[in-house]
Amino acid sequence: MTQVATDIRTELKERAESFVPELRELNLKIDQESALPDEVVKKLQDAGLLKVLRPEIFGGHQTDMRTYLDVVTGIARGNGSAGWFVALSNIRDYMISYAFGQHCLDDIFGPGEDVVLAGNFKPIVCKIDKVEGGYQIHEAKWPFVSGSPHADWFYFGFPVDDGNGGMEMAIMVLPRKDVTVLDDWNVVGLRGSGSNSVEVKDVFLPEHRVSLDRLATKGHYMIEPLQDIPLYRTPFVPSLTLSIVASALGITKAAMDLHMERVMKAGIGNTFYDKMSEAPITHQQVATAQLKIDSAEMHLYRAVDMLDEYSKNGKELTQAESIKIKADFGYANQLCKEAIDLMVAGAGSVFAYNRNTFQLVYRDFLAMHLHGFITPSSLIETYGRTICGLEPNTYFA
Repeated sequence: MTQVATDIRTELKERAESFVPELRELNLKIDQESALPDEVVKKLQDAGLLKVLRPEIFGGHQTDMRTYLDVVTGIARGNGSAGWFVALSNIRDYMISYAFGQHCLDDIFGPGEDVVLAGNFKPIVCKIDKVEGGYQIHEAKWPFVSGSPHADWFYFGFPVDDGNGGMEMAIMVLPRKDVTVLDDWNVVGLRGSGSNSVEVKDVFLPEHRVSLDRLATKGHYMIEPLQDIPLYRTPFVPSLTLSIVASALGITKAAMDLHMERVMKAGIGNTFYDKMSEAPITHQQVATAQLKIDSAEMHLYRAVDMLDEYSKNGKELTQAESIKIKADFGYANQLCKEAIDLMVAGAGSVFAYNRNTFQLVYRDFLAMHLHGFITPSSLIETYGRTICGLEPNTYFA
């Protein structure tokens, strides 16, 4: 690793952390308006925080998963929706870079273009036919397309004929002019993440913007300049899991920051404690919460450092190792939830106010925590199955 590379990794982390005060000030605005302000997205772009995983040949920083996690954690500590947006936008760069050939990548990352990417894999409506030169999309719809209000290009999964009487999944890329972002993101948390549904109607999709998922995940389409770069050898499934759980640590640290502000100045109702900080129960709660946060951080970084180490050294993860890494991510998610629940236990009745920023942070965490890809019970159960010598109970192993 060169000194220059090391410096940019440190600098990106510091830039992300520098956003915390500004994002904290905007927390209520983002939640109430259910949107990230355009000026915030522009500042994130200008700071280079939306191209952490983008290839250098396309104007990116081409770092690693440790830097990516540091950046997402830093932003999420300021605002959960912004952290989620940064996490999902960056992971699309990584996915696009190994899943498509030169023609498609040139379309997306044209000279001087600083694009935002969004997408989702599984459609809920899909009427697409193979035609000469590509595909005709009659009607298709994908939910939970995080960052869609700000995206320039979209990455979607869709089923195609596998030539053997069955179906397999393919991946498409579409420019913003071909999609309609629906105004349907009315939710309890991560309200500013822009995880709207996206609809496509009567659009021709050229062949060069389509890849087969089974080939893409094996690096079949990867262009020659990227083939020896460690980042693009990083396994897909653990990396995608990381992108979903990456905001957890930052949001939980934000909750701890806000809770400790209250602990140091507010009393405990129906007791003689003028300050929560004087009560033994508070000592027990905050210490246990902090230890859970520390433990979650250790699990996250252990897993991410293993991904980076293997990629750097050209080693391939075994299925068992991949499942263990995903279990680390699920367990970190669980630990963060347990830490926040301890804080809520001492939050008092002011927690009920919708203008209470701590309540907002809790809702953001809950929306992230419930994502099916990082459900702690599922990831931990699968790990336990492999420990017991059984086959994993998931296709995403």
